[in-house]
Amino acid sequence: MRVTLWGTRGSYPSFPTHREVRAYAESVSSETIAYVRERFHSEGGLDELRELFRRSPEEIENELSISYPPIFGGETTCIEIETSEGNVIILDCGSGIRKCAAEILKRRSETKLNEISLFGSHAHLDHRSGLSFAGICFANPPFDIQVFGCSGFLKALDARFALFSHNASESTYSDDPIDYASMSASFRGIEICTTDKEEELVDAVPWEVRDIAEPIMIGSTAVQPFMSYHGLTECLGYRIEHGGKSFVFSTDHEKLSPEMISLSNLGSEEVEKSMRVDQELVEICQGADLAYFDGQYCREEYLGRQGIGSSPAVSRVGWGHGCVEDILDRVSQTEIKRALIGHHDPERSWSGLVEMAEQLQEFSAGKDFQVELARDGLTVNL
Repeated sequence: MRVTLWGTRGSYPSFPTHREVRAYAESVSSETIAYVRERFHSEGGLDELRELFRRSPEEIENELSISYPPIFGGETTCIEIETSEGNVIILDCGSGIRKCAAEILKRRSETKLNEISLFGSHAHLDHRSGLSFAGICFANPPFDIQVFGCSGFLKALDARFALFSHNASESTYSDDPIDYASMSASFRGIEICTTDKEEELVDAVPWEVRDIAEPIMIGSTAVQPFMSYHGLTECLGYRIEHGGKSFVFSTDHEKLSPEMISLSNLGSEEVEKSMRVDQELVEICQGADLAYFDGQYCREEYLGRQGIGSSPAVSRVGWGHGCVEDILDRVSQTEIKRALIGHHDPERSWSGLVEMAEQLQEFSAGKDFQVELARDGLTVNL
């Protein structure tokens, strides 16, 4: 299966500033000029320059001490999975789904794709804000889109677009005039919940209901939902297995510990719930080929001892997001082959992400696993 990251920012879309891009461009220009000047003043002089300019730009670039910059984040959460059977699974519909949908439509003449499975993690805006901008919702011929998620995710989409009930109200148009009738796609909702809740909802909602313990089959691909801890907001993660390979998607998960009780208004029950769910996540990650985790904070930022970028230092305990240090511990406990850290805080600068990426590269050196920052546009073939 092929995993493509279309959105890896957390909370709000955020791109490198024009000052950051210009500063990097100036450093590349300075390095290039210095390289040419050195060749000019060498013993060979003009002959060496003539030889230099016979080379390709790529060959010259490889000799410079500075390289193309890694661009981190931009759009909010959206990940696409293509299987060898031609099935397409989309995880979350943050702002990244716009580019994801454009690529799906671009390939459609070859793939003949008509069905898409969309799995949502939770109801927060940054994980569903892109749907009304996604071309797959308006395509001709239309797509059949089955939407899986917890009750909050499905309720939010139905309140926003009347996707499942077809019961639009005045509040449906509070953001823009789009609703289900404006879309060519047909939508079928499937709520993922515990068995007890499943029995209560049989005839109460305009979508199907199924038990979280039951794997969901998309062709021969098995999707196993599991609970994440995102404070009071219900949130799901997914382990996807296809062709003997596995990918774990875990966003908006916070690992609490007993000492956190004194740092926030969290009760012992919430701490115990988080610790239990985190242990389940460790078990789910065992042997995964690839994993995507929410690492929005570093530990000092999370505890309120340090700000992020220009933002003030404030405790983020109980906000429902993960720490990079917890991910490193999790990867060390499991046999994950490659871990991607995403949901980058919108206040974290491009240069800050570049520095963090370098630190992760050092951490992974010589180990049996690799940990790196997730980047929009990254594709991993499993």
